[in-house]
Formats: sequence, C-alpha cells, structure tokens
Amino acid sequence: MKKEDIFKKNAKDHQIKWKKENIGINYDQYETWLSEEDAKNGKNFFDPQNHLGFNIFKGTDISVMNRYPNYRKSLCADILRSEHIPFNLFVPFEKDFEFFKNVLNHFLKDTIGSVSRIIIEHAPKPKKKYLYDRTSFDAYVEYIHKDGSKGILGIEVKYTEKAYPLKKDSKEDRDVNNKNSRYYEVSDISGIFDMRNIDLMKEDDYRQLWRNHLLAESVKQINNDVEHATSIILFPKGNEHFTKVCKEYSDMLKMKDSFIAITYEDFLSICRKHCPNNNFKSWLDYLENRYLI
Repeated sequence: MKKEDIFKKNAKDHQIKWKKENIGINYDQYETWLSEEDAKNGKNFFDPQNHLGFNIFKGTDISVMNRYPNYRKSLCADILRSEHIPFNLFVPFEKDFEFFKNVLNHFLKDTIGSVSRIIIEHAPKPKKKYLYDRTSFDAYVEYIHKDGSKGILGIEVKYTEKAYPLKKDSKEDRDVNNKNSRYYEVSDISGIFDMRNIDLMKEDDYRQLWRNHLLAESVKQINNDVEHATSIILFPKGNEHFTKVCKEYSDMLKMKDSFIAITYEDFLSICRKHCPNNNFKSWLDYLENRYLI
C-alpha cells in the first residue's frame, strides 16, 4: 500500500474512533458519516450547543447554518472529507481577531497590522471578473497590512485529499488548455509565474494549487484597494502528496511569498503559543484530538 493510501486509511480509522468515543456508534449508511440526527444537530462541529460562545454551527454570519440554511449531508454528516474543517478551524477566530493576527503573523513575516474579516466558503462575484469558473476559497481573510494597505488571504484546507484528474471536455479542461482563458491572463499579469513553464501548472498535481493561487491574485488585480494577496494551503503533515507537491509548486514560483503551505501541526502549535484563554484552549484540544494522527 502506498504511503498516501496508508495515511487515508489511518485518518479514516481515527475519525471512526473519534466518533465512537465522542458522539456514539450510530451512523447513516457509512461509518464515516454521522447519523442524520447527530448531523442535523451540528455534531460534526466543535461545541454545537455554543456553550463556549464560538457559534461554529449557528449564531453568527459565518456559522454553518447561516452559510447553508438548508441541510447539506456532505458538510454536516461526513466526518472524513475536509468540507467541514474550515468552519472548525476559522469561525472561532471571529471572537478574537487579535489572536488570529498573532497566529497569521508567524507565517506572514509579521506584516499584518489587523484582521478585518473572515468568510468561509467564499467565491468572489461576479465570477466573470475573476476566473469565470467555480473556484472558491475555503476561507477568505481580509486584513490591513502594517504599511496601511489592504491585503487578502485565500485559504484552501485539505485532509486526506490528493490530486484529482482533469475531466475531459469539462469547462476546466477547456480553460486550462486555452491560452486566452482567464487562467493565463491572470498568470501573465501577476508576475508570479515563469510563463515559459506555465504548462506545468495544469498538470494534475499542481492544477488546484494554481487555480486557488490565481483566484487570490485575481482579487488583487480586480480590486484597486487590495495591494497584497497570498494563497495558503493547510494540510496534515501525514498527507505526503501535498507535502511533496507544495514544495515542487513553490519552487516554480518567481514570487515565493505569494504562496504558503502550512501543516495542521504547525498551525495548531502556533495557535497554542498565542492562545488567549481557556475557551480557546478547549477548542485547540478538540482540533488536535479530532484531526491529528
């Protein structure tokens, strides 16, 4: 068995064990799904009853129920796929932007003056102005740079996922193979890429990193008040696929600071360092117990 497949199996076993120990043995159709009752009660998310006031499942503009008022089984029931993870990772920071700023500054060379906004699952509109596709940010952060200008972070979150094949004759297939598409236009204007090697970006291993990077860069190009744009990917250190391809992708960039790869382990360690109180400590305990293997 490949190392990548071993990690996915270990993550699956870990999530099933976590569910049995923290929620119960019931499930809907698959062991990696919660029961419908548990899913609808928000148990795929930290502190669903809001005892600590983080309002991840409901209660704020960026909570799960506000973002998706109609029940979404994949989001609320599936404990293995990464769709739910951005809510658990980022909604609590809305309670303390100073804490979030301190964490981010570790990875962005102390350039952030203040955090202004967090959005989970954000696709800039109208999409024709940006990449004219379905690319979205798992988390989107607006901040004020220490030089007084505005910056944005486009964050992608992975767990066991790897590359995905390009579907023949799909819109994505047409876009990545059309040198007049927004992908190439944004790439060329950005100055981030060596255009002589741009064809490498459409390969399966790098294509999603490239698209997410381009979406962040397109926000900067379209919005005159945005002067800084950074693409970030978060994944567990056991996900050897992204450990490998993120380094290879970064090596191909002219502007390496525009892309940052961070492991869950490093991110949570820095959160521990700056943790402001016991409520956030409980949240970090949950994240480490839930996702670290």
